[in-house]
Amino acid sequence: MATKVDPLSDAGLEGMCRLVGEAYTGSEIDGLVRSVGLPASDVSTKWRRLFDILSREQLRTGAGNCAVALFKEAFNPRRFAANPWAFEEFRGKANSHLAFEGLLLRADGKFQRISAAQTLSEAGGTARRLHDELLRRGGHAEVFKYCTRELIAQDCFSAVFEAVKGLADRVRKMAHVDLDGAELVDIVFRINAPQIAFNSLRTSTERNEQNGLASLMRGAFSAFRNPAAHEPKVEWHVSEPDALDLLSMLSLIHRRLDTSAVIAPGVGQR
Repeated sequence: MATKVDPLSDAGLEGMCRLVGEAYTGSEIDGLVRSVGLPASDVSTKWRRLFDILSREQLRTGAGNCAVALFKEAFNPRRFAANPWAFEEFRGKANSHLAFEGLLLRADGKFQRISAAQTLSEAGGTARRLHDELLRRGGHAEVFKYCTRELIAQDCFSAVFEAVKGLADRVRKMAHVDLDGAELVDIVFRINAPQIAFNSLRTSTERNEQNGLASLMRGAFSAFRNPAAHEPKVEWHVSEPDALDLLSMLSLIHRRLDTSAVIAPGVGQR
């Protein structure tokens, strides 16, 4: 963001400094400050030190570019490569502060101008609830991969739709087939000649487990994806509790796929 940015308000700046203080150690914060060419401060508390540096620089320059530069460096996605979902969690919290400043931290770590929020709802103060609750429940990375934007936006309908599509996409890629819906499940997870097996299928219990997990997938495609594909959003409501329960179930299936065996990829599609 090369153009001049208005100085961040004290409230917005404090919120962001507290967030950086939560994500980094004191020495790491000093490194961030040096990396963007800002002067040091002898204030002891991490977030207060950062607030002191940025508020003085904003006053000196009459602009908020210094703050944007430091926060852009602090929330560079590469710094969170080992824990991408921590990045999404911090990004959601950051955007609840930045929204009042007319700024948005994007998934690529860059800042974008938006209309400044006037209320907590507009700022996404409640919009992270769905995302944060799924994170608390231990939602699988593959679920977040396909619907993080919808979760942050508290869009239950689209989060469910994208997550179910994402499950089908993962199964297709694992099995190297071009199928969808119930047909995908019936071909890939059939007991007699499976292309993906959740276990050894040697005992009746293991075969029942294979059939049961396949039934969960088949039911998800039928109950959620098909209506979402054919009904207008205003006509087909998905409540937050229902969305969280489904996304948790999809996370369970993804975890079982993590340890499954691909037996015969691309064989017997029809």
